Amino acid sequence: MPRLGSTLLSLALAGAITLAAYADPVFVGAAVVLVQVLIALAPSAVDATGHSIRSPHFVAALSGGLVATAITLAPDLLNGAAGTSPDVVGATDSGMLAGILPAIAVSVFVALIAQMLRTDGRPNLVPSTAYAVTLGAFAAMSTGWIGAAQSLGDAEAVAVGAAGLAAGLLVWLVPIDRFVCAVLAVVAGAGAGAAVTLALDSTLTWAFGITVGSATALFGVLGQVLGRAWSRGHTHASAGWGFPGAMSIALAAPLVYVGGQLVGAPGL
Repeated sequence: MPRLGSTLLSLALAGAITLAAYADPVFVGAAVVLVQVLIALAPSAVDATGHSIRSPHFVAALSGGLVATAITLAPDLLNGAAGTSPDVVGATDSGMLAGILPAIAVSVFVALIAQMLRTDGRPNLVPSTAYAVTLGAFAAMSTGWIGAAQSLGDAEAVAVGAAGLAAGLLVWLVPIDRFVCAVLAVVAGAGAGAAVTLALDSTLTWAFGITVGSATALFGVLGQVLGRAWSRGHTHASAGWGFPGAMSIALAAPLVYVGGQLVGAPGL
């Protein structure tokens, strides 16, 4: 049942992101923030004995995600003083992921501040801090959907990625050998991606659909696997289906972004 719940959540989030992409990248950003909140609500880490490690990770993870979202939507935030602007800002009309590194830096800073405020003697300091920063990186990765919506592929690239993700996750629900199921999920993602490119009135080719659809299906499944393994032993909704569902969206995001950048490439 948790697997079904996390899959349905991923499908709902992917659908919302796709609809938002056809409206405005700002709305995609709003949907991505929801994904980041679910990632920040991840269950506590556990040590080798299975005991929970206290890790004040919510603010650190969410702050990193919000920074990445803000920079992706408004890349001019990277501008410095006159004459010192980085070249990347002038090339952001095709989408960007330049907000990820600043986001991780913010997550590290906030995580360290949170550790300083602990009053329990700070046991497991290193794994606790690393856990918070890792979640911040996952949250920042989800901005790939925004970059894809801003790319030359526009909303169509987002739709192809979402279709591949959805098809792959639906096949992953089938109770058969997991390796066979993963292969079938990738094939289904490729087929769904190609079908969307053929159905859309756009310049995207079926080869693009196969490439992006299969990639998002694979990483969507990996997100479910990683999220469920991470949440094992926890029964709260944020662990049972919220976190795995959001992880599928986050891990697939960079692949959709890369696909958007490949629009117009030879063979695609």
